[in-house]
Amino acid sequence: KKDLTLKVAKKGDYQLQNTKDAKKTNKKIMKTVKPKKSSVTVKKGKSTSFKLSSKCNKDNISKIKYSSDNSKVKVSKKGKISAKGSGTAKVTATVTMKNGQKKKIKVKVKVS
Repeated sequence: KKDLTLKVAKKGDYQLQNTKDAKKTNKKIMKTVKPKKSSVTVKKGKSTSFKLSSKCNKDNISKIKYSSDNSKVKVSKKGKISAKGSGTAKVTATVTMKNGQKKKIKVKVKVS
């Protein structure tokens, strides 16, 4: 018989799972990591934010890194998308989960 000691960072309910069940749970969590909208339109000189789906539990996220494939559409470290010129761009968010898994999600940005 072995003892198990766990240290938890936050108050709440916890459940121990075997490896198979933990993989299933992780797969469900990863499916929720997606953008709120797949495309947005922004007027030149204005800005918007890269938003995650409301189903995404942000407590599972360690960090998010943003990038744009068009220099006319800038994106800050916090996900603020600024339209500097006309055109389209794909803004990518690389989401790193607390367990180390990464997922890339994209939003198409049209500047009018």
